Amino acid sequence: MDTDRRASPDRDARSGWRRRDVLAAGAAIGGLAAGISIADAETFPPSDIVIADTRFAASRAFAAARDSQHVAWIGGDVTDVYNDLDLLWRREKVAVSGLTDYGAFFCLERLAMDRGLRVAFKREHRGETLLISWVIVPKSAGAIA
Repeated sequence: MDTDRRASPDRDARSGWRRRDVLAAGAAIGGLAAGISIADAETFPPSDIVIADTRFAASRAFAAARDSQHVAWIGGDVTDVYNDLDLLWRREKVAVSGLTDYGAFFCLERLAMDRGLRVAFKREHRGETLLISWVIVPKSAGAIA
């Protein structure tokens, strides 16, 4: 997971975000990056964990717009999050949502199936890179509109 929080003149010491990251996230929220709006993130059902990819402004904006205390950041490599979720889902079935590239989504979807969860929502967002917004829930959870 991304833990680089080095201070620089244009980086907020607490959050680690740079001014240009915030501006890029604003563009993403406005729909300029991958056609995702703030409404998309806000209309998702609540989830215990949000997974976002630091490489994509739209993904960072999605995580910022979600109401979750737990955001797992990936930088293209989903291995650490995969291993953490594997351990967690063996103990308890918790809902997870995210905005990632297809590769990360595919890996987490397969893990979810093996651990008794299912993909309740999936939407493609085409831009420079194909991103997938998704929600994984326990099989016993009701339908998501």
